[in-house]
Amino acid sequence: MRYSVFFVIASAVVFSGPIRGGDLTPGQIESLRLKLTQVKENLDGHLSSRNQSARSVFMAASNDPRAAVRLYLDCHKKVEYDMEGRSEADFRAWRDSQEARIKDKQFIESLLIQLRYLALSCHAAEVEKLDEVFGPLNSYVESLSRLEELPDRILTSNVSNSIFAKAYNLEKLLGGNEGWESVPFNIPGIYEKTILPHLRATNPDLLLSAWDKRIEQQKRLVLFFEAKKQEELRGMDRDQKIRARTRQENRGGLMKSHDLEDFNRETLPRLQWDKMKDKFAYIDQLSAAQEMLAFVEANLTTPKGGEYFKEFSELLENSNQVPTQ
Repeated sequence: MRYSVFFVIASAVVFSGPIRGGDLTPGQIESLRLKLTQVKENLDGHLSSRNQSARSVFMAASNDPRAAVRLYLDCHKKVEYDMEGRSEADFRAWRDSQEARIKDKQFIESLLIQLRYLALSCHAAEVEKLDEVFGPLNSYVESLSRLEELPDRILTSNVSNSIFAKAYNLEKLLGGNEGWESVPFNIPGIYEKTILPHLRATNPDLLLSAWDKRIEQQKRLVLFFEAKKQEELRGMDRDQKIRARTRQENRGGLMKSHDLEDFNRETLPRLQWDKMKDKFAYIDQLSAAQEMLAFVEANLTTPKGGEYFKEFSELLENSNQVPTQ
């Protein structure tokens, strides 16, 4: 706040024209500008230090379930009770109401994942080159595809809106990174916003292996959700299974987006096709074109057949403009 006041005063002095006591000289104006630059550097350094401190806290808590739960409760207390002027008794009543939730394996696993992604997001928001966080991000996605519990809703929300970001004043920092996926559980988004663009720009030779990993990881999650669906149906009679399947179909959200039938019919072919498009654009036009022609012929009568045909035709027409390695 002190810096903001100084900036307003200085701006008024510099830009409002004559002031009592005489006009500023060009040298005095330049001196004030230099001081403002120093103030801005100090402010940036303070924000960077705060971000790094938060990143360390998040990463440490992501490796310790007890620390993670403690941080979760502390952040809720700060944001929703202390900052809002609500009483300690109100907070204790809320904390008691959360007892079952903070002991739930599903919630704890998701909480650890969310904190790990928050730490990565804090790091990514400040690096000059993505290489610094690229390896950890790939490791994160691989671990995400090997869940043991169904993800809690906190993994499907923007990290900049999390209770941790609010407690550490990181909403603006985490919400302004356009080259970074903001939802911890969104594997497609992580690939589309960060991993694939980075490889296209810096190391196209790794694109195909990245696509293979993405396909494997998304399929692994789909099979995981399918196993959970079947586990829910186990031991039920015919009528119970019909009702349960109806509930599953109406549940929407993650269950719906990871449906095995939908994946095999729509998502998987699209992933395979987009992999071939990257191969055509960045690696080997001739080999990719042959694969794409065979794919178009094999899928011509499917609902997406016309779309594949059109995209392939456009790629061939513009092939002289496509960057090759």
